[in-house]
Amino acid sequence: MNDAAALDFGRLGPPAGARLLVIGGCGGLGHALVQHAERLGLSVTIMDLPQAGERRGIATDERFIEVDLRNEDSVRSAFARLRSIGGVLDGVAICSGYTKGHDRIEGLDVARFDDVLAGNLRGPVLAMRAALPLLAPEASVVVLTTGIGQIGAPGYAGYGASKAGLNAIIRILAAEVAPGIRVNGVAPGAVDTAFIRGGFAEGASESGDPERFDAAEYNRRVPMGRMAVSDDVVGPMLFLLSDNARYVTGQVLHVNGGALMRD
Repeated sequence: MNDAAALDFGRLGPPAGARLLVIGGCGGLGHALVQHAERLGLSVTIMDLPQAGERRGIATDERFIEVDLRNEDSVRSAFARLRSIGGVLDGVAICSGYTKGHDRIEGLDVARFDDVLAGNLRGPVLAMRAALPLLAPEASVVVLTTGIGQIGAPGYAGYGASKAGLNAIIRILAAEVAPGIRVNGVAPGAVDTAFIRGGFAEGASESGDPERFDAAEYNRRVPMGRMAVSDDVVGPMLFLLSDNARYVTGQVLHVNGGALMRD
């Protein structure tokens, strides 16, 4: 299920030659999207933290631009470099996100809460703002959020609130840039990537036991009986980035094996 050659996304994705920006393109889902997009012949630019680029071995690659979404100057510089490369973006996928561990509200670490909000909500909004002048007239923007932003989960105050905020931003921006540009979200449940083990940019492994929950217990509660792998999420993202979804905007598609209805 996680073999990149096992699924054929050719009928879903944008046409060969389309220019795609993947923000967070070194993390598990972002990296999987980049791999499939490049196999489809898309021209992909990746933005991510420098340490993430180094782990993927692309820090000096011309297609890689370092960015820290928590820092407005970094976002501004990253998009200035992107503009200097030239061209128009046919699609933008924002795949960034992190949790920084658990924080129940009764013992909230305010600095960590603020950091998570800055990275997961404020940063993507800054990136969307910076990307708008570069978008083609009928471009598509897809943002990764999470089911936690809707159903909630103990210990995820900052992460859940920030992703719920992104769900609202998706609808707001979709209304602001219509009718030409489309903006949608994809909200996975747990996905078997480094994210559930502490985050790729933080050096977490891409396999092994999750850091924050019991995988076996989670799988028992999912109607489809298993955790997602990256390919389960990439297909819906490519669909929303393509003209096959030309009449879909302002939506958040939940991709979780039925987990949203489990409670």
